[in-house]
Amino acid sequence: MSEPTPSSEPRRIRWGVLSTGHIAGVFARDLALLPEEAELTAVASRGLDKAEAFAAEHGFARAYGSYAELADDDEVDVVYIASPHSDHLASARLCLEAGRAVLVEKSLTASVAEAEELIGLARERGLFCMEAVWMRTNPLIRRVAQALRDGEIGALRHIEAGFGFAFDGPDEHRLLNPELAGGALLDLGVYPVHLANLVAGEPTAIHGTGHLASTGVDAHAVAAMTFAGQPPVTGALTCTLETTLPTSAVVYGTEGRIEIDNFIKPDEVRIYRGNDRETSPEVLITQLPGGGYTLQAQEVMRCLRAGELESPLVPWEDSLACMRTLETWRAAVDAAATRALGGGGSSNEE
Repeated sequence: MSEPTPSSEPRRIRWGVLSTGHIAGVFARDLALLPEEAELTAVASRGLDKAEAFAAEHGFARAYGSYAELADDDEVDVVYIASPHSDHLASARLCLEAGRAVLVEKSLTASVAEAEELIGLARERGLFCMEAVWMRTNPLIRRVAQALRDGEIGALRHIEAGFGFAFDGPDEHRLLNPELAGGALLDLGVYPVHLANLVAGEPTAIHGTGHLASTGVDAHAVAAMTFAGQPPVTGALTCTLETTLPTSAVVYGTEGRIEIDNFIKPDEVRIYRGNDRETSPEVLITQLPGGGYTLQAQEVMRCLRAGELESPLVPWEDSLACMRTLETWRAAVDAAATRALGGGGSSNEE
């Protein structure tokens, strides 16, 4: 897909927000930074009191005590789905069937089958749908992808990326609750997987391991991946709820490397050209307003004004490929957990 082009039709896009948790609040605050582009039209929660409190705090015009009421609001152009992973398909389907475009918080759904159904419905209805991988709209991440396409560090050889923190919340928290599709992979692993997808495509083989939390969700996951290339490109990806990782990524080429600190929301990227260990890098810097979600919202609004059904920054096929990777990786973690309990089995491999 080609890079997006600016829209010549600057109309305000009317937003709805479905669910009123933490991430919904962060996104709403960033939308409020775009008053000439975005209209805060409506918010919905499963309880009217929560919706009304959210609307009052963030400046939304209307509050609903059910998701269906928001989906049926004809004055809403697009709905941001901010509910837990287990609800993404149901709520996005509700909105699409009512004629609303959707921005669905990552991971897109809880499984490959659900992702295929959701994207199929968006295609059938002719409505915009995008996975909310804000990292891929960051100008520095886009610059990294361009540098690799242009061969600035030679041929791609290896990718390292990890994201994790020590979580000590209760078992019923969404991160540990299997009924809410909890676990490290769908919440944290989605970031290194999307970064690897952006720079190397879908892996051709995945060798994963890890272990589960007491609730049965994946708590720690590590994978060695192979990607297309001659010779093949390799990757080492990690996500965990058990310890704090540096949230860094390094992309290695035959003629240099690119280092990205806090790669989910980087404000600096270092490009080292050449293989001399004393080489000084080119340092690229950016500053993002608010919580960092404005660029994602602006890309959604650009697509809606242009009549595009999917964003070239987070295309449907990439979301599907990443869901396939996450699902295969999770199966490998399950197999490792079974072996640890003496149940046999082998690591999953695509």
